[in-house]
This record gives sequence, structure tokens and C-alpha cells, in this order.
Amino acid sequence: MTAGTQKKNGKKVAIIGARGYSGLDLARLLLNHPEAELTACFGHEGTFQLSDYLPEPAAKGVAMLSLKDVEATLPKLDVIFLATPTEASLELAPKILSAKNASTSVIDLSGAFRFQAGSQAEREAKFEAWYKTKHTAANLNATYGLVPFVKPPKAEKALVSNPGCYATAVLMGIIPLLKAKAIQANTLVVDAKSGTSGAGRKANEAQLFTEVEGECLPYRVGKHQHLPEVMEWAEAYSGTAIDPFFTTHLLPVRRGIIASIYAELAPNQTAKDVEQAFQAAYKDYPLAKITRIDAKEQSQNGLSPALSLSLKRAVGTARVHLSYQVVGKKLYLFSLIDNLMKGAASQAVENFNQLYDFPANLGLDAMEGTL
Repeated sequence: MTAGTQKKNGKKVAIIGARGYSGLDLARLLLNHPEAELTACFGHEGTFQLSDYLPEPAAKGVAMLSLKDVEATLPKLDVIFLATPTEASLELAPKILSAKNASTSVIDLSGAFRFQAGSQAEREAKFEAWYKTKHTAANLNATYGLVPFVKPPKAEKALVSNPGCYATAVLMGIIPLLKAKAIQANTLVVDAKSGTSGAGRKANEAQLFTEVEGECLPYRVGKHQHLPEVMEWAEAYSGTAIDPFFTTHLLPVRRGIIASIYAELAPNQTAKDVEQAFQAAYKDYPLAKITRIDAKEQSQNGLSPALSLSLKRAVGTARVHLSYQVVGKKLYLFSLIDNLMKGAASQAVENFNQLYDFPANLGLDAMEGTL
């Protein structure tokens, strides 16, 4: 397929919120997906044209519609992606899923539906405690779309909640180890750092170049909203409860996440067991790259030549790069992703692929990170 063209018999999809960073990456991926036809983007009237931001020729053919046109367009859509703030997703998702004349599924990139454990009242309370706003649609049951661990829902009127970017990086690293009982869960420490695009495309003094350049700023220490998400889904997918130290930092780069994860090995476990845990989890998943760091290869000044530890090599790709080293009984694990790709847009495409039983990496293999 020629870049920028779309199959007209592909699944009809649309985006609400395509002007944001994740939304633009999502639009780019869908424009080049062999089984998707991006037919429309919804937003406030007259705000932008997709072709002003994306070089793909097909971007000029995407209808730019007002939010008031969503309901009338639903019968023509198989999937609608919500690249919107949490509050907007809480309002939009119920309306889309309750439309009587459509069977459109929703893939939501916000944090609106990531808490699914417990009763409706418990989910509402948890959401309000961590997101500081009232949940108005906790009655909706969502599938938490962490590929490859998620079981795909039915393709009609499905609600898929895309995991958070930090949560994705951390969970991809720890779920295999917890499931295999290779580490002691009560020793987990997570030190995660993200580029500034993770905060979205909005004016914010704290994210001005002058404020972030030369810094590595901790924020929401122990209070980041992705922490309870990590705790809930680590237990759901591995069967082991965790309560880790969890700190997030802002890096003076545009995009990318590196999560440094530390834990003690469980009794009688070795580096070989760590390797086997990752192989068992990802042997059929093409978007994970696993590397064991060889201490002998590290240079005398302490710098490792492993390309899998380079954030630049992860940025621009749909993959998670997992690198680890065992020293005695201590595990050092590094999980690297592009926060706008595996942490948002490309994972949303993986969830689209899951809905229709397409390969997880369909439309995502061509991207490569750069030095």
C-alpha cells in the first residue's frame, strides 16, 4: 500500500481530539493502516485541518467535523477513538455507546475508565481520590487494553480503556516477573521519567523550555494517578498484590519514558528465571524487545553500550524495550517506551487490531527509533 493511502474497504474509524499530541500520532498511524479508513476527526469548529500537521496525502481527505456532528455520524463508524481529556471522555463515551442506531466501539485514551476492580461505588471513590473529579459513568464496564495481556472483547459497542503511559512501561516489565514469582513483590521500587509531551498539548508555565531545560524534576511523588492503575492491573494479570515505591520525573525531552525498576529476586531465583519469565510472556508478541545487559561489556567509565538502553531507539517505535541485569539477588530492570506511541497512540491501534483479530503489530512494524 502506498504511504498515505487507505483501503476503502477498511474499518471506518474516527478520532475525537486529533489535534493533541497523542491524537496526531494516532491519526498518522490510522492513515497508514492497511485495514482502517480514517473518515473523520471531530473537534471544535474551525480549529485546525489535519493536513496542516501531517504530510500524508490522505490527510486532506479526512473530514473535519464539529462535535455536534458525532451522533449523526456514528452509524457510519466501526470505531471511534477518544484522544480527549478525562472529563470529556466521561461525557462522550456513554453517549456513543448508548446510541440506538449504531454499534460503534470506543477506544478511550484518557484515564476515565482504567479502574475496573470492585463495585461501582468503589470505582467512583477510587477515581475521585486519584483524579480529583467526580466519575459520572462508573456503571460502564471497560476492557483494560494492555496488549498482549488483554483478552479482546466483542467488536461491537466495546469500550476499551487504553492504559496510561507510565502504567504501560511499568506493567510490561513487572507482570511477567510477578506471574512467574521471580521477584519479591514487597521490594519493588519504580523510578520513572517522561518527556514533556506526556502532559499534553496545553499552555503550562511549568513546561516552558526555560523551566525544564537542564532539569530532571520529580513530581506527584507517591501520588501519581498511574500508581493505583499499576497496582490494580499488576494484581489482575499476575495474581500478586503490590504496593511499590513509585516516583515520576519530568525530563527535558519531547517524548519517551524510561522506567527504572528495582526488586530483589525471590528465593532460589536467578537471572535465568528472569529470562524465562520474559520469554514465556512475550514469545508470541512481536512488539517487545528483551535484552540482558552483560556486565562484562560495560565500559570502564560505567556507560553501557546496549542500544536497548537508549531512549532515542525506543522513541518513534511501537515497541517496549526491556533490559535487565541481575547482581547477586538484586534485579535492575529498565523499561523504555515512546509515551505517545506504546504509551498512547500505537497501543490504541493494537487494541483496534485486537477487536478485529488482526495481528497486534499490523500497521505498526514500519517505525524505527533513531540515534
